[in-house]
Amino acid sequence: MPTLREIDVKYRFKEIDCDITGMPVHQPAAIARLFDYLKYETKEVFIVVNLTKQHDINCFEVVATGSVDAVSLRPAEVLRTAVILNLKVVMLIHNHPSGKTEPSRADINITRHIVEAAKTLDITVLDHIIIGLNQYTSLQETHPDIFQ
Repeated sequence: MPTLREIDVKYRFKEIDCDITGMPVHQPAAIARLFDYLKYETKEVFIVVNLTKQHDINCFEVVATGSVDAVSLRPAEVLRTAVILNLKVVMLIHNHPSGKTEPSRADINITRHIVEAAKTLDITVLDHIIIGLNQYTSLQETHPDIFQ
């Protein structure tokens, strides 16, 4: 007998003690503060934060967990939640377990691919923030040409 797969998307509400959820996000420092715990991770973790048109945080998704110095993903995986929830704005976050936040060539390339894919879906990528040990780097600030 043939098998048919059914997709079951779970969208949960979770109350958290945080002063940023439900607030417009315009500064990378606010997102970096929210995901500061990533500085303790021993593997790279890639997260997408989905925002409303007004830049309020709607939800986030851990898209991939990689190794100590790399994470593998596709733009489709990064953008799927925004598509499913019909959201128009995302921010990308990942950590560097080394503690250094200088973007690698791979970081810049995947950001370019995600931005281009997002444009075809009418989704805006506001920023890609790299979390390190007590510091962060905003690719919007250091490489603004990626986002145009």
